[in-house]
Amino acid sequence: MRDLSKYTKSLDLAKYYVYAFYDKEDEFKKPFYIGKGKSDRCLDHIKRPDESPKSERIKELLERKNLGIDILRHGMDESTAKLVEATCIDLLGVGELTNKVRGSSSLMGRITLDELQHLLLKEETEIACEHAGLAFLLNSTYKSGMSALELYESTRGIWANIPKDERLKFAYATYGGLVMEVYEIQCWVKAGSQQYFTRDLNITMNTNRSEFVGRIAAKEVRDLYVGKLIKKTRSHGSPFVKVGIV
Repeated sequence: MRDLSKYTKSLDLAKYYVYAFYDKEDEFKKPFYIGKGKSDRCLDHIKRPDESPKSERIKELLERKNLGIDILRHGMDESTAKLVEATCIDLLGVGELTNKVRGSSSLMGRITLDELQHLLLKEETEIACEHAGLAFLLNSTYKSGMSALELYESTRGIWANIPKDERLKFAYATYGGLVMEVYEIQCWVKAGSQQYFTRDLNITMNTNRSEFVGRIAAKEVRDLYVGKLIKKTRSHGSPFVKVGIV
């Protein structure tokens, strides 16, 4: 995270935002500091360190290349940002953070700085032909902090009118246009054929809906697309669109 200048434009577009610092090795991404600001306020802690426990922790994580900065909410006015910051700090408790005090009294949820960059600067990534698939638009079901299983089960079913096209070998879980995960589709089966552990679905025996069986895509594929804003056609009300098809 040495090239901080690349985030300047997207942070300017984010208006007021609330951010969190965390250790990337923590699978729960539990923050050790929460703040609010606008422009490149979240980067000031890196550019201008002091003698505080917060700065010591930031320095330690930077040396290990494990410092994570997530934007919890953006696009707010100052008063709303103060309220969101205070709520986050109250929820975690000042004792759990390096914050010295509590915060002052259509937004996306928690996203990384890189995701904010792609989203606000409209930096679209085109899906390669060899990774053609369906991008599922999870705008009504995705929640920040979903488990891997919850995200998979929200993506794999249950869908009507799935196109019969053998070229569509991947499934992209998207929220607000950003790719949250990529799955390799192994096969399509009738909806209800597989058990769901995180969703309560009432599926009738004569349904014409489908669900896929799959697995998380290989690392080299995920590295290309996860956290990126992908280029896709308009959905026209459909919950999915084809991507990677010329």
